[in-house]
Amino acid sequence: MPRSASTSRGGISRPRRSWRKRVGWPLWAIGGVLFLLGNIGARTGIVFLPFDPHHVIAQFGGALIGIVGLLWATGSQGGRREK
Repeated sequence: MPRSASTSRGGISRPRRSWRKRVGWPLWAIGGVLFLLGNIGARTGIVFLPFDPHHVIAQFGGALIGIVGLLWATGSQGGRREK
């Protein structure tokens, strides 16, 4: 059996989901929430992360985590393609 396919009970093969897709969507959601918390905190003065009173880490870190998660989840490999 090819490595990229898994077999269900009925014998129908379906492609396996890569670990990047399984991890990508939760990373995207966590990054989005972190970015929004940082943005809301910067506008209202509420400190969500005690080590980040100026909300820089929350906004930039959340945006970076969200973008990486979205790229992983959608399969954008940065030019690497399977033949």
